[in-house]
Amino acid sequence: MTWSATLLRGADDLDVKPFEPVTNSGVVLVDTFGETGITAAKVMIELASKSTTLGIAIMEGAPLLRYDNPGTGAWVIDTPDLSFGPMLCREISCIEHPDLPDLWKVEFTVSGFGPVMATASTTIGSPQITVGVVSRPRMASAYRANVTPPADALDGAGAFTRTPWQNSGTDIGGYAVDINTSPVSIPIDQTVITITTVRRWPFQNWAATWVGADLSAQTVALEIIADEWVGARNTVAFMGFPIGSLLFESMEIQPLHHEFKTQTVTFIVDEWHHAQQMPLVNPQFSIPTTPDAVTTMSHTTVVLWNQTFWDGFEVAATNPLFSVAEMDYLETVFV
Repeated sequence: MTWSATLLRGADDLDVKPFEPVTNSGVVLVDTFGETGITAAKVMIELASKSTTLGIAIMEGAPLLRYDNPGTGAWVIDTPDLSFGPMLCREISCIEHPDLPDLWKVEFTVSGFGPVMATASTTIGSPQITVGVVSRPRMASAYRANVTPPADALDGAGAFTRTPWQNSGTDIGGYAVDINTSPVSIPIDQTVITITTVRRWPFQNWAATWVGADLSAQTVALEIIADEWVGARNTVAFMGFPIGSLLFESMEIQPLHHEFKTQTVTFIVDEWHHAQQMPLVNPQFSIPTTPDAVTTMSHTTVVLWNQTFWDGFEVAATNPLFSVAEMDYLETVFV
């Protein structure tokens, strides 16, 4: 076989924007001089075979490769380095030259995401992250107002302890607002924080192995998010919010561009650390009351905290929730 290939870059321009793909395109001229029965399908199969004779390898869904010879004598990725890993070939068209039947024109488009890598560890540009904040009240059933929740405590394993919340019937303080032992609704400060980032889900490399941005084998462990994160409170201070005040409400993942997704994490900050109030009930299942001479009403004598969120999560630069650059942004801007 006397095939040869020439790579002609149609456009080396890069347009890098937050939350939008980075694209690049080019043309490969494949000369099949002396061969018969050649079709577009055969040309595309040959380009996907990693033929060292052609020196160029193109396959939909895989990185564009060039055979580095002379040089390393190995296949190398021939697209700009991006922070989310190699660009992949998204479109391929193969057209026979109308006047030269042995010549085929192969047009391709590659795309990826993220800032361009300046070095192996630094990027040109900022992380792709947006933060939304909504402040709102939570209408809570209350026996007391003007109360301060206890400071959460952790055990040696980093888990919440029950002691600050379950303290042998000690009253929470504040002033009574219940009406004859019936709680009333009062507004409690809440802040809803949504953090949206870009994530790359696994894609297949040339060996048909599902890999991540660093080209190592990767899977998506959705059960970890459901089992260990959602419904948990923070065990370390994060974005200026104290331990226990931040609830991991949800994670939403939506398609963005091929294997790229938007990942939106929702946290809720609560003035009472997501706890409720409850009356102390005696062994006869009655509520002890104390009369108020001014209002002539009876109020619950002892009110306790009822904390139901005992699972904890830790946001750190070493976990998969946020990258090092994203953590730097969140911990620097929000204090």
